[in-house]
Amino acid sequence: MAGKVRYLDSREDEQLRGITMESSAISLYFKVMRMQKDSTTNENMEIKEHLINLIDSPGHIDFSSEVSTSSRLCDGAVVLVDVVEGVCSQTVNVLRQCWIDKLKPLLVINKIDRLITEWKLSPLEAYQHMSRIIEQVNSVIGSFYAGDRLEDDMNWRESGEVGEFIEKSDEDLYFTPEKNNVIFASAIDGWAFSVNTFAKIYSKKLGFSQVALSKTLWGDFYLDMKNKKIIPGKKLKNTNLKPLFVSLILEQIWSVYEHCVIERNQEKLEKIIEKLGAKVTPRDLRSKDYKNLLNVIMSQWIPLSHAILGTVIEYLPSPIVAQRERIDKILDETIYSAVESEHDKTKLVDPSFVKAMQECDSSDPEHQTIAYVSKLLSIPNDELPKINASSGELSAEEIKERGRIARELAKKASESAALAQEANKTEDEYVIKPKKDPFEWEFEEDDFEVEEEEEDEIEESTETIVGFTRIYSGALSKGQKLTIIGPKYDPALPRDHPTNLEQITNEIEIQDLFLIMGRELVRMDRVPAGNIVGVVGLDNVVLKNATICSKLPDDKPYINLASTSTLIHNKPIMKIAVEPTNPIKLAKLERGLDLLAKADPVLEWYIDDESGELIVCVAGELHLERCLKDLEERFAKGCEVSVKEPVIPFRESLADDKVNTMQQDESENDEDDEEDDDELVDLEFEVSPLPKEITKFLIDHEVAISEIINNKTNDLGEFKHEFVEKFTNVITSSGLDTSFPDAASFVENIISFGPKRIGPNIFVEKHQSNQFRHIFSDRLPETKFEYENNILNGVQLTFNEGPLASEPMQGILVTINKAVKKEIGEDKIVNPGRIIVQTRDLIYKRFLQKSPRLFLAMYTCEIQAAAEVLGKVYAVVQKRGGAIISEEMKEGTPFFTIDARIPVIEAFGFSEDIRKKTSGAASPQLVFDGYDMLDIDPFWVPHTEEELEELGEFAERENVARRYMNTIRRRKGLFVDEKVVKNAEKQRTLKRD
Repeated sequence: MAGKVRYLDSREDEQLRGITMESSAISLYFKVMRMQKDSTTNENMEIKEHLINLIDSPGHIDFSSEVSTSSRLCDGAVVLVDVVEGVCSQTVNVLRQCWIDKLKPLLVINKIDRLITEWKLSPLEAYQHMSRIIEQVNSVIGSFYAGDRLEDDMNWRESGEVGEFIEKSDEDLYFTPEKNNVIFASAIDGWAFSVNTFAKIYSKKLGFSQVALSKTLWGDFYLDMKNKKIIPGKKLKNTNLKPLFVSLILEQIWSVYEHCVIERNQEKLEKIIEKLGAKVTPRDLRSKDYKNLLNVIMSQWIPLSHAILGTVIEYLPSPIVAQRERIDKILDETIYSAVESEHDKTKLVDPSFVKAMQECDSSDPEHQTIAYVSKLLSIPNDELPKINASSGELSAEEIKERGRIARELAKKASESAALAQEANKTEDEYVIKPKKDPFEWEFEEDDFEVEEEEEDEIEESTETIVGFTRIYSGALSKGQKLTIIGPKYDPALPRDHPTNLEQITNEIEIQDLFLIMGRELVRMDRVPAGNIVGVVGLDNVVLKNATICSKLPDDKPYINLASTSTLIHNKPIMKIAVEPTNPIKLAKLERGLDLLAKADPVLEWYIDDESGELIVCVAGELHLERCLKDLEERFAKGCEVSVKEPVIPFRESLADDKVNTMQQDESENDEDDEEDDDELVDLEFEVSPLPKEITKFLIDHEVAISEIINNKTNDLGEFKHEFVEKFTNVITSSGLDTSFPDAASFVENIISFGPKRIGPNIFVEKHQSNQFRHIFSDRLPETKFEYENNILNGVQLTFNEGPLASEPMQGILVTINKAVKKEIGEDKIVNPGRIIVQTRDLIYKRFLQKSPRLFLAMYTCEIQAAAEVLGKVYAVVQKRGGAIISEEMKEGTPFFTIDARIPVIEAFGFSEDIRKKTSGAASPQLVFDGYDMLDIDPFWVPHTEEELEELGEFAERENVARRYMNTIRRRKGLFVDEKVVKNAEKQRTLKRD
């Protein structure tokens, strides 16, 4: 049934779409029987039993967060690559996650049957194609290794080149079939093999040793049957020979397919079955379902489970081996690097605790239990195992009791049926019943009571929250009381610090433990270290992830496994406003969203301060669809949800530093009217755009800027100096034109960044003014400006809400040229708060005098398509305002890989549109990739004769930038400058006769 049942796709929509949307786990018991070397009889068989905890994670880019939450629980990874599509963007993401979490990967090249039946490749062509795919995967891993090596080299140089630079070996990193870390498979046909599988088969037939065969079955090696020798490619004289992998393995598989599926040949097929020793019933042989017969033959010859699970046992490490290697890195990341002030590691973590984690020890659960909850699963109560079920068969008394209850119910039902029949007979058929007045509004008091009762019933949760947990040491048992540490716990701060107090919850009792078996759960009383388990009782304490730990002494900080920065999450870029169709059910929807946010690792929701709308943040269209389905069917049952237009983020900036002459004329005319003597201060600003390099640098280094700004103790001297040096180099190389003598003096005069003091905009003071405090300068101003904070708040307000559509600004440099306090008469009372608005208005005015532009959020889109549908793909991308970046043919395949960029606002329905137009032949993967300028002036109207002649007085061709701007303004309730009626005299009304 492998490849057909999709047992781990337990959701209905997963089965319907044929893709995985949620990670699900299963524990597989696998028994291996091996003959001992000296023995020839079956009596001396060596039996080994294994338990494999397997987590199936999604491959769709919208659910990449599910992959990262799963990887932290595992010790190894089985990476699936489609032999037809090759290495996709999500394959790179998965390999990167393995690299970061130091998981040992195992490569499975799947769907090899498609090379035979669809592509009609010969065995030699298929061998070359598969070797290219392995090369592509290895090049991805090589790029990660090269990046790490460069970083190590840089750290070594920066530390003063102390000692000799030790270069790490990359021998064991790459996939090579002879190392038994590559499996070739066709899951739908139920077969898979590694090089070792055939080395065992042929070692008996050809008389070569298994070790020699496993090293030569893949690669440039050939079989000389005359001399019974394996020849390497260099010494080959006969050019007609084929590599061992082709002649001994692929040709055999191709012949089974050819005689069974492609050109049915009953005689040859029977011979093949006889040679392989497969047991096939005559009924299967006569069957017209050729695929089923193929599955029967192949699954007996090279079964999928033996190849995959056997290789997992041999190649991937057990929890005991893996934790020895991984625990030091995890501890370094979560506690040692977080508490830099303490160099003695034994003071941070008890050595016996570290040893228990490294050895996966479950002997002392009271003091040495630690487990990581990666996410919460929401399981409907009716899917939980019944308590009676775990106690085995029913006793005789219980069976009697059940029988008695059933008889009583049957008796009652028959009595009520008899009564109803009698009532019908006695009722007079000719009695005319009085008609009810159709216009009379009838209601009974009971109706309202029933409604209230229903509401109360709904409030009782129908779902149980189960924590998806990996136990590193100790053991978890039912009724055990443990401490829960939240993800924001900081081991560098004392335990009684306010932020840490919120994150630590003591004495939390484990209510239940489940072994997760796909869609089924098995109740457990105790689970030892090294396993994956579902924990019940965490719903009121854990939001998305957490650490479960036994109580530690007060002088030792807790280990926070959930604090890591290693999770590659797809940030929820898409914001959607939702509301219940029935407003009474608003509270119910909010409760449902709370539950959904716990069960989904990416989803966030909040209530918008301005509009009061419920905003849900999701990763993509498919993710949104799944979340809404869950809301309506599970978390807020009976509450219909209506979805409004998506809230897409925009940015505002300037195209260039030139002053728009038309805007300047208008502003000069208005200047006289706007002059106000009541202002408290006289301010003058200059606004100009920043080069792209500086903007990118500021976006990439937001965390570093945040650390510098929020550090009150000034103990980041070296870190601050390094940052200033990097920043100065970027400014020098970008060629930013300023009135400052050099880049260093420009950096010294920076007052703040924005918005929120860390964004990609700069607020700087004019050279040698020295009235404001500067971020990177330790000197205080000689004469501090009295209203410094008001101006600073005004600038931050401007950076956060631009003049075009109240969207955040990006890549803007605001220079303050003049700040003078005016002398105002005593009779006038002026509020200093006016300075904030004055600052905002002046910067807006300068901004609009230049060339304002909107920046659109962009998706990078990777599409794989065959040559015949390329034109249709291009048409859809261009229709949506996208641009094709590159198009290249994948070597050895008939597919093209197209890289495109499309605006997020135009991407709704994009995937579906492409699938419809290409009849499912192309499917895109969308990943958020920053902001691009929409180079259209939103205020542009035709002026010259040519423009008026071409576009008419009202610009018949739509101004896209203005449309976007007006849509956002309308949504935010701001003023929209547009004519509702163009020609009032042309309006007509029909006269009534």
